[in-house]
Amino acid sequence: MNMSDEDVRQQLRELFSDERLGAGSTLNPEAIVAGARRRRRRRQLMQTTSGMAAAVVLLGGGLTVFTIHDKDNGAAFPGGDQLTMGAASSSLAQPGPGSPAPPASAPVEQPNQTPAPPQSTASDGPAKPPKSTPATKPPTQRKVTTGALLTSVGFGKLRLGMSESEAEATAGPLRAKEIRGACTYGYADEGAAVPLSTSVSLTEGDGITVINPTGTVHTPEGIGVGSTEADILAAYPGSTKDGSSYVAPVSAVSAYRISVADDGSAVRILLTSINQDCQFS
Repeated sequence: MNMSDEDVRQQLRELFSDERLGAGSTLNPEAIVAGARRRRRRRQLMQTTSGMAAAVVLLGGGLTVFTIHDKDNGAAFPGGDQLTMGAASSSLAQPGPGSPAPPASAPVEQPNQTPAPPQSTASDGPAKPPKSTPATKPPTQRKVTTGALLTSVGFGKLRLGMSESEAEATAGPLRAKEIRGACTYGYADEGAAVPLSTSVSLTEGDGITVINPTGTVHTPEGIGVGSTEADILAAYPGSTKDGSSYVAPVSAVSAYRISVADDGSAVRILLTSINQDCQFS
């Protein structure tokens, strides 16, 4: 059965007012009830943190023995008649009707903890080098071998630098000969000297400066009719663009002049001396 604080006070007043105890002037019911209330709140607070710890603290640290002395001889009551605060607190600790709620327990501050160092994820043994990615191979140049061979020095038996008389002694008289300024233009017919009919340009001082076969030819590097611009640049990295043609130097004194169509494919190849002024007939 739970008793309110007022009931406890009333019973203590009646007990202490008993003349047989002689304690009316020394014991204060209000102080006892207030002390019991404080201990009850402390006990409830400790119970929210740890029930077992609260019980140990209250039983071990809160035991106070009140000894009621005999009025006549001042002797203490034997142990069985002693009133202990522990016993009182046990009976008064039960919350009664209308009792105020215990205060909320304060949060317990956790001690600072040093974070553990991160575990190493490196595998045992030496680190393996990253796998190398094979380099992309450049596109393979398509080799053209159709047609007659046009080299860096000439075509058939005709050579750059031959004089007019040497050219006619090799390939026969030049046909459709025409003189324009310092340049002479003519044709050497197909035969033993040249595999295809070929137009030439020459000057009196430099001899033959242009050899221009009229049919399909190819170079030793595999460039011929149908070769792409990529093929031309792969075969002759030093090529330069001049209008619709690529000029590809192949020696100190000669170069190929490779004409290309709108789609970039080669359509004609001739051999010319570098730094000459005759037209490409």
